[in-house]
Amino acid sequence: RSITISLLDENGEPAVTWKVKNAFVLKVNSTDLKAEGNEVAIETLEIAHEGLTIENN
Repeated sequence: RSITISLLDENGEPAVTWKVKNAFVLKVNSTDLKAEGNEVAIETLEIAHEGLTIENN
């Protein structure tokens, strides 16, 4: 599956766009959250692919 990942600027417009060809997920990780805590949640998605292009918008 081909996917597009965009980093948005403060106006919600794409600043950088990554286009990934034939991507598939290798690993997904997330931090443990506590109900009484106020930590930032971090999720990590590791993918493999058959091609990558980067566009600076």
